[in-house]
Amino acid sequence: MIKFIKKKFKGSLDDETMPPPTPVKEKKNKPFDLEAFKMDDVKIYALSTCIHCRNAKKYLDECGVKYNCVHVDELKGDDRKSIVKQLKDHNPAVSFPTIVIKDTVVVGYHKDKIDNALKGED
Repeated sequence: MIKFIKKKFKGSLDDETMPPPTPVKEKKNKPFDLEAFKMDDVKIYALSTCIHCRNAKKYLDECGVKYNCVHVDELKGDDRKSIVKQLKDHNPAVSFPTIVIKDTVVVGYHKDKIDNALKGED
């Protein structure tokens, strides 16, 4: 069977007749100024097992944004109480992920809202 295919398509399967693959350059359209953000400007309150939290962090990584991430479920005792109190100041429902970008709070994983917050739009 393979011999038949090779005979049938002889020449078209040879590397010499195939044009070299064209490299694809990924264009990252960053509609915001990365230099405007310091690590302390972006904070994520997350759960270590939450897929939405994981996706939000992955998206910020892809955008090149540096951030502080607190996995609330991995904290114990007074540390956890302190962080939950901070979280309630931003999101009284205490849902995850809660992303604080400068003065803007994004609850959940919403790319458009994250982009708007990074641009400084509400």
